[in-house]
Amino acid sequence: MKRNTVLSLLLSVLVLLAACSKEAESSSSPKEIIIGNIGAMSGTSAVNGKAQTQGIEIAVKEINANGGILGAQVKIVTRDDEADPTKSKTFMEEIVDKEKAKFVIGPTNSTPAAASMAYLQENKVISMIPVATGTDLISKNNPYAFRIMPSNEIQAKALVKIAVEEKYKRIALVADTSALGVDGIAVMEKTLKEYGVEPAAKVTYKSDDPDMTPIAQKIKEANADVALFWTLGADGAKIVRSLERIDYIDKLQIIGYTGLAMPNFRELAGPGANNVSVVSMNNWAVEPNQTELEPKYWEMYQKIIDQYGEYGKRDTNPTTVTSGYEAVYLLKWAIEKAGTTDTDEVKKVLENHASEFESVFVNEYAFSEDSHEGFPLEELIMVKISEMYNGDLYIKN
Repeated sequence: MKRNTVLSLLLSVLVLLAACSKEAESSSSPKEIIIGNIGAMSGTSAVNGKAQTQGIEIAVKEINANGGILGAQVKIVTRDDEADPTKSKTFMEEIVDKEKAKFVIGPTNSTPAAASMAYLQENKVISMIPVATGTDLISKNNPYAFRIMPSNEIQAKALVKIAVEEKYKRIALVADTSALGVDGIAVMEKTLKEYGVEPAAKVTYKSDDPDMTPIAQKIKEANADVALFWTLGADGAKIVRSLERIDYIDKLQIIGYTGLAMPNFRELAGPGANNVSVVSMNNWAVEPNQTELEPKYWEMYQKIIDQYGEYGKRDTNPTTVTSGYEAVYLLKWAIEKAGTTDTDEVKKVLENHASEFESVFVNEYAFSEDSHEGFPLEELIMVKISEMYNGDLYIKN
């Protein structure tokens, strides 16, 4: 009886060891690497989802043509969540549970991204966030989430820093009433107080309101010399048009966050676009009197044009396309450096060695064990939206 018990225990141990060995082998030398891609590819936010997907497609095509990751081909599983948090969470669970993805890119919008965050952490799925900017997405509560694009907090601080350093006296804060807008205006107000400055006005509105004249009027009544716009491009353009109609645009400078920077902003805003600047990534702004970016950034820009055409043939922003591209290559680099698809090991690489990664999006990523915000504040600059080169790139001030 005792002998049978010992044999049974030995058999159980051998089965367990075999299972562990098989899992380790599949983790270090997978046959296929599944990466989820979720974003708004239709609806009002479609331009972001399309841009993220275009960047992913370029990267995966290159990677698979050059041997894949750890010798395995990359498979992208894409879902259009239409910026709907319920759909987004359902798709995320499907990609992780059914498709067995250990890595996801997106969602592109902050509210859908927040809806899936707890689920991803529970399942130790690494999420690369190349577009969504909601401040709370990256926190100690979300240890497997990493962000490429500058967060709301980083962009809001940059807007205020620029306005204060430019010595504007009467600063108006403008934002919509969405969760994104509330987040942005709160950080801007908090940062202004840190500089000892009170805003001349806080103006909020409902996104996609057809008449922005009341918003323009409030800015004028505050006698603002600068307005910090936490607005999407179409809304911002309508406010600029309204400011022109009430004869105040020439008395005002406008600085907006990256959501304002859609390629057709000049067309929508009209002549008032001459008074508008945006915060932008330093590497993606052309030097004055130049027509090209620095070589490695210009090479990336040409990849976008070769695949999807010049602006006009596509409506996507090259910066956002590149952040999707970068998300795939960051995962490739971290997986290969870790030598495994085990997400705990990949996470350690991103936290401790990100400065070694050769980026085409930033000079050097700022990931650490304490922060999974990758974009450095000092790499944001102010650029003139009225001097966009070829509908895409910007001229540095």
